[in-house]
Amino acid sequence: MFDKNSFVKNCLAALRDDDPAASVSKLMEQALRDRTGLAAGLGDDSGALVDFLYRSEQLTIANMHTVPGSVSPVHNHRMWAVIGMYQGQEDNHLYRRNGDTIEQTQIKSLRPGDIFVMDPDLIHAISNPLTEKNGALHVYGGDLQNRPGRSLWEPDSLRELPYEFDRLMAFTERMNQSL
Repeated sequence: MFDKNSFVKNCLAALRDDDPAASVSKLMEQALRDRTGLAAGLGDDSGALVDFLYRSEQLTIANMHTVPGSVSPVHNHRMWAVIGMYQGQEDNHLYRRNGDTIEQTQIKSLRPGDIFVMDPDLIHAISNPLTEKNGALHVYGGDLQNRPGRSLWEPDSLRELPYEFDRLMAFTERMNQSL
């Protein structure tokens, strides 16, 4: 079964490597070899969930679920990230800057066993297209909630705004009212 404490310890050690994201990706591969054990070790919840396993200025590790049909506003992280899907599906709607606006460039779907290494400059939104919740283990190279320079895009106008956690939650709630 997945051991949260060992995973956190190994991710912290990976921060000393030349390419921490690549090292964390290898740790994620190991964790995803037993997805049932990973899910059991992380715990389960019937709805949306962000369960922080570890959070500091250098590293955030979280177990995240989204409910069926849910979507997030467009946002960036301004740090590398490694996402490991263990349940369901997560569609990442990828964007790029085009002058003062952003445009969607592709959708990257993650399914159980998939790993997505995100570049620090990535702009995306996520959705759960299935009729079941999803589950993914997320590792970020910094503090996910308090990273300087992050942005969030207003859902209707796609106007770029400074990232604020409360604003993210309000936009998410508004976008998912009919669920």
